[in-house]
Amino acid sequence: MNRDRRNQHPGVPTPSQLIALANGHVHSSDGWMLRPLSADLLEYDDGHAACLINIGSPTRHAVRPIYASESMSELFPHLREHVHMALPFLKGHYVVV
Repeated sequence: MNRDRRNQHPGVPTPSQLIALANGHVHSSDGWMLRPLSADLLEYDDGHAACLINIGSPTRHAVRPIYASESMSELFPHLREHVHMALPFLKGHYVVV
């Protein structure tokens, strides 16, 4: 018998679906969005408010740090988690710090 797993564990959140657009934007079915503004700046929008996130220079391992912790606040409690989820959809090599 094939059951929908969401019905087996009520109250357990399901993972959001992420959509990467050709212009570099990453949209979530949960309503948040991440988009590059420049090589050193991302915009995060949770559907209610937006903030800017700095991207650092490449490290010696060619990885660019995304400074999500600097932008995280009570207003954006899931920012770091959302940026981490969007990493595979961003062009380049990044790490969330």
